[in-house]
Amino acid sequence: MIKYYLPLTMFLLLAVISTAQIRHNKWELGLQAGVTQSQNDLNDFGIYENNIGGGLLLRYHLDNNIALRANILYSEISGNDNNYTARAARGFRFSAPITEGSIVAEMDLLGKRRWKSNGSFRRIVSPYIYGGGGYVMSKPTVFYNEAGNEALRERINKDKASYKEGHLIMPLGLGVKIDINENWVLGLETGIRVLFDDYIDGVSFAGNSRKNDSYTFTNITATYRIPYISDRDQDGISDANDACPDIKGKKETGGCPDTDGDGVADNLDNCPEEKGLNANGGCPDTDGDGIADKSDQCPEVKGALVTGGCPDKDKDGVTDSKDACPDTYGSIKLGGCPDSDGDGIKDADDKCPNESGTAANAGCPKKDRDADGVLDDDDKCPDVAGIANMGGCPDLDADGITDALDKCPKQAGTATNGGCPGVSDTDKKILDAAIYGVQFEPAKSIIKTSSYGILDQVVEVLGRYPNFNLSINGHTDSDGTTDSNQKLSDARAKACFDYFVSKGIAQNRMKYAGFGESKPVSDNTTKAGKSKNRRVEFELGI
Repeated sequence: MIKYYLPLTMFLLLAVISTAQIRHNKWELGLQAGVTQSQNDLNDFGIYENNIGGGLLLRYHLDNNIALRANILYSEISGNDNNYTARAARGFRFSAPITEGSIVAEMDLLGKRRWKSNGSFRRIVSPYIYGGGGYVMSKPTVFYNEAGNEALRERINKDKASYKEGHLIMPLGLGVKIDINENWVLGLETGIRVLFDDYIDGVSFAGNSRKNDSYTFTNITATYRIPYISDRDQDGISDANDACPDIKGKKETGGCPDTDGDGVADNLDNCPEEKGLNANGGCPDTDGDGIADKSDQCPEVKGALVTGGCPDKDKDGVTDSKDACPDTYGSIKLGGCPDSDGDGIKDADDKCPNESGTAANAGCPKKDRDADGVLDDDDKCPDVAGIANMGGCPDLDADGITDALDKCPKQAGTATNGGCPGVSDTDKKILDAAIYGVQFEPAKSIIKTSSYGILDQVVEVLGRYPNFNLSINGHTDSDGTTDSNQKLSDARAKACFDYFVSKGIAQNRMKYAGFGESKPVSDNTTKAGKSKNRRVEFELGI
């Protein structure tokens, strides 16, 4: 009876655990099958004493290397003196069904390699060793051959009297595991069961009473790693599928609570104590306009989202109560009124509603007659195309002086020269040289012929500056009367003027004047000083 009771009990236990879905991915449940051999008073490890056995195992992994394992094994051991020459004369034989229950610790030598650092699974082949303790039930049937062993009769009777069914054992062994995949594992192992007595075969005193019995089990295993299914809040929804794994909830709301019962989980419900609609985040919508009452500025009148839930007949984004033109689509900036030309002036106030204009022009555009980009109101030359930084006036030579004020509109110049270029240093030297280079007959206004060359150079200078005018100023020393010196300076200046006219210089480009002795540049008391004061100055200007 025992040989059926223990395996059945273990099977039912494992079945209950399995159907209860053990919530730990470190559990394994499996089968084992193999060959049992015994070493006792009737045999040694021999090929004649192999018996098939099998059972169940349950393994729990403490970590990647260490596991605890529970075993239930049913098999049989047997022995026969006739298989051994040295014992044939004794003629004993026995058979004993055994039911073993044990708990062992396993060390998986390469177990850490089974799981990668990111937690993913890696198939490996790993050796392991095990050891532990257990209990075996045995009820041997012994043929003592009493007729042929009268000398052992007393010992045989003692063995019969000392018989017991239960024995403590110490399982020891080694094996190798082969991962088929993340869930299924095959194994091959062999181990010995060391007994602490000499009675598993029913023979002790009639055999070798000084040596305890033992048996081996060489077997294959097939185990299944039970997937981990966790449900911390015990609401019947696994943590993997539970949006609120630590708070008991409903399946309809993904495992989360729903206080108001509107089908929206509290953690997603903007109104968790008011029954509402999923579309409104769990909040009520009295007017049915799709906007939750808490966000609806007009909760009892159907409206639009853009107007905060209030009505907007012309759908321009301005609520009717604030729309100055509630029946006409308009601009939010203009209080809901239209602005056809988009100039920021509503049509009702725009004198040119179809032309973009300015408020200063009552909505009409400013003009730009010369199309130079400068409006007529700001254009200093509204009928002539110009440039903005010149106030709308042209500047052909780009010297910063408008053509209207530029005396040299086609030559870049300076403001001091009226827009004309300045006199070069070389030409200034010619004019400076002419001051004392032009010589006259003593006390007369007749130009010496030796001075024609320098005057001709002045003519050339005037030709290079056609927009410049020439001032000819005569001066004398203090010899003679003031009146005579004034007349002489006038005459000498005019003589130069006449010479230039004779050379083709327009009279309207020149003017002459005499200043007598009134503007000396040196001391008239010395000969050198008087020589400097007798001069004709030539000044170019605009």
